[in-house]
Amino acid sequence: MIGLSICNKKCIIFLVIAVVAVAVVVGISVNPSDRKSKPRQLYSDYYVCETEPPDVTEPPKPSSAKFGNYKNAVVTSNGYLCAKIGKDVLLENGTAVDAAIATLICEGVVCPQSMGLGGGFLMTIHSKAKGEVMVLNAREYAPAAASENMYNGNATKSEVGGLSVAVPTELKGYEEAYKRYGGGVSWARLFEPTIKICEEGFPVYSYLAYHLKKYEKVILNSPTLREVLANPKTGKVLAEGELMRRPQLAKTLRLVADKGIKVFYEGPLAEAMVKEVQNDGGILTLEDMKNVEVEWQEPLKTKYEGYTMYSSHLPGSGVLIQFMLNILQDFIPAADDGITYHRITEAFKYGYGRRTELGDISKDHFVPDIKYTKELIKNLTSEKYAHEIRKTIKDDRTHQDPKYYGAKVAQPDDHGTSQISVMTANGDSVSATSTINLIFGSKFRSLSTGIIYNNEMCDFSAPNITNPFGIPPSPANFIKPGKRPLSSMCPTIFLDERNDSVLVTGASGGSRITTSTVLVIINNLIFGKNIKESLDERRIHHQLFPMELDYEYGFLAQNVKTLQKIGHKTCRSSVRTTSTITSCARYKGNVTGSYDYRRGGSVDGF
Repeated sequence: MIGLSICNKKCIIFLVIAVVAVAVVVGISVNPSDRKSKPRQLYSDYYVCETEPPDVTEPPKPSSAKFGNYKNAVVTSNGYLCAKIGKDVLLENGTAVDAAIATLICEGVVCPQSMGLGGGFLMTIHSKAKGEVMVLNAREYAPAAASENMYNGNATKSEVGGLSVAVPTELKGYEEAYKRYGGGVSWARLFEPTIKICEEGFPVYSYLAYHLKKYEKVILNSPTLREVLANPKTGKVLAEGELMRRPQLAKTLRLVADKGIKVFYEGPLAEAMVKEVQNDGGILTLEDMKNVEVEWQEPLKTKYEGYTMYSSHLPGSGVLIQFMLNILQDFIPAADDGITYHRITEAFKYGYGRRTELGDISKDHFVPDIKYTKELIKNLTSEKYAHEIRKTIKDDRTHQDPKYYGAKVAQPDDHGTSQISVMTANGDSVSATSTINLIFGSKFRSLSTGIIYNNEMCDFSAPNITNPFGIPPSPANFIKPGKRPLSSMCPTIFLDERNDSVLVTGASGGSRITTSTVLVIINNLIFGKNIKESLDERRIHHQLFPMELDYEYGFLAQNVKTLQKIGHKTCRSSVRTTSTITSCARYKGNVTGSYDYRRGGSVDGF
């Protein structure tokens, strides 16, 4: 946890109670296996460190995730029904952006715990015909009536219910992307398959079932969520294999498909949503909805391993991806794998140290000192600066003080999300990451539209809340009207010298998004693994708070011992607490793609 967001203060208190209660009643365990575990530091996002079975001494076997290998085009998705929808759009002469939008609309239904029309996204788009790469910043932002001290220390209101809701920008972003880079198929065509899924229902899959069960008490206590996420016959949340239907959302999607997004942001639907949010204590207004804005941005750009990397600017975390990769350029691999992972870990720690001072800079007054923040960004995107940092990394030591790595203030730890990646025959590509923030967002579903509202407001930092390490909150991420909270999302595209896409990637999973994305890039572009192998490779993660190096089961024991010998405190995390990725890559003349076995998903192409 790279600091304490408004909502995380409550989470820590809850976690102390929850861990003690669980330990007394049943002992601590971790899904999805029966692996033994021990409690970890209570300020961590994740509840346990696995202790059994012992760490492995041989590399794990390949996962069951599909490796899609195609001649012309590929779509990857976290939604198990969604990649096919994107592929079918491409077959009908749709553009990469058409396919991306159709896939995201599907994910908003099939992955209701992570994203939907109640949220927002970041999208990196490469158009070979136009010779450009652009980023669409459609992240949610604070309503006009928002203020720094609006929660007055009440953490719950930033996480649950109407006051946690930021202005939903998802649909506005779809329209902007479609206007500029879409149009190969009709706007209505993008919605048709998902409307059918909403009406006919889809079988709940294991990853969704896990989260439904985990949040069963919350869901059953919420009449709006219970209506679609629970089985009225059993009185329990939907189980794996049971059908989930979203009839009210189907009506909303059909209206938007037929009449455009104006019916969502103005008129009776908007009035109904605003009334719902305000009746639940929120501050969203009709003016907020009517004046909804998204922003086209120039991407961050750097050379890496002979390719050109493009990623999202602030409030996304492309700047951290660029910084960490620049530190590691010509620095890995080392002669010993354990040392390679040590160097990677140190790059992660430096990245998260610098993250603590970042925030939305789309307007000068959004941060306390715009000149300072811009100078920081200039340094983080400088190869020379990264080289100076690289010289401080020693193979025989690490440091336990976050301030050594540049951490001066605290930033919130963001949460859920969903990721799609598209690569087409003409060299175009799209990487998009979408979110409603915490699992099931604000835990508040709109009865008028069927959407689940985001709780993006708790991604801001809060004044007068110091994190458990005594580090004050970051003024660069304080709430201001119209401001977007900092995000770990970093949809990224690599191009070769012919301006063709060679790697399209991004991740879901909160603060682990950046480190997981860096590892997949390294595996694919430096270590030469195909995209499925790159996703299968077991991962490490370090974000300074807590001062622990996390690793997954399957990470080799000898590397763990090397890292411990150097001085890293280690913790083996459950597969359910890691980031998940979908990616596409060029491979032996074809386009390939895969999804993460840790979550499941789909890949399709032709």
